[in-house]
Amino acid sequence: MKKIKIKTRHKTYPVVIGSSVLNLVTEWIKKYGLFKNLFIVVDENVYNLHKKNITDVFVNTGGKVFFYTLKAGEQSKSIDGLTGIISSLVENNFGRDTLLIAIGGGVTGDIAGFAASVYMRGIQLVQIPTTLLAAVDSSIGGKTGINFNNYKNIIGAFRQPEFVVIDTDFLSSLPETEINSGIGEIIKYGFLTNKNFYDYIFKNFEELYSLDKSILNKVINESVFFKGSVISKDEYEGGLRKILNLGHTFAHAYESHLNYSIKHGEAVCAGIISALFLSYRKGLISEKKLNRFLKLPLKMKLSPVNFSNYESILQFMYGDKKNREGLINFVLIKDIGNIITEVSVKESDITYSIEKTIKVLKQT
Repeated sequence: MKKIKIKTRHKTYPVVIGSSVLNLVTEWIKKYGLFKNLFIVVDENVYNLHKKNITDVFVNTGGKVFFYTLKAGEQSKSIDGLTGIISSLVENNFGRDTLLIAIGGGVTGDIAGFAASVYMRGIQLVQIPTTLLAAVDSSIGGKTGINFNNYKNIIGAFRQPEFVVIDTDFLSSLPETEINSGIGEIIKYGFLTNKNFYDYIFKNFEELYSLDKSILNKVINESVFFKGSVISKDEYEGGLRKILNLGHTFAHAYESHLNYSIKHGEAVCAGIISALFLSYRKGLISEKKLNRFLKLPLKMKLSPVNFSNYESILQFMYGDKKNREGLINFVLIKDIGNIITEVSVKESDITYSIEKTIKVLKQT
């Protein structure tokens, strides 16, 4: 078991990572003096697969316990999805003395976290990620939100959890599409951190798909530790935290354009490929370095996709929440661990990068 402390200006909280650590939840609720009235938002697939393990943990907690099952999939991250959660909180008489617990992947954590941020102006929150993507990235750092009019995460708030429990036993039941999605975010951390971690991911790439426990634990630990170190310096994405968006301006536009028919991690991987081509186009990396860097994301199993409607993709990019003064801003790369933010480019540079991405994906 590994315990990592996330320290922000307003809150310090632990992230525990390990096998069979779910039972720590009720112990930590008592330890940190949290409310005992529990409103648990759980992904329906996770609930069906792990119902006994989950419900057994919350027996005899001393307060009211209610399970709200959330339909799996990105479509739940909507106004209607949020309304469903809020309505259930009201109908079941949950007040400000409520601890909302999110059990699921990124969709569950995002929408449940946002519900916790707005219900009665904010209630306590605990994140229990059950997918690889949520474990390495989305459950950490307090970003919550929903999609609106097909724009990704356009409505949201920062809401740091009281603690995060990453029980790696959940990962054993993941379908390959979810493992693949998580690996997309892991690839991102390979570029963000340092050459040693990049090389480790590259060398052990296939073992990630087989969920080798020692490799999986190292990758999750390194990703959480790195993200935590970034968040401690920049909680609200005023500067440094923007590096965590490498590939995401492309990725969010790809997801929206394709109506969320691809997983977020797949879109991130494609977005990183596009960001690499854009970094080359802007003269930030050489052709030799471009070809070397492409080898890692091209290892990932990406579904055939059609990004050829540039007008649609550009429209979604202009609506991206990271933009300033009407300009599309990108996070680009000069080297592993050397990331630059808020790079504005011409539309022709964007379409070039998308064209190159389509071409290289067809060749794999």
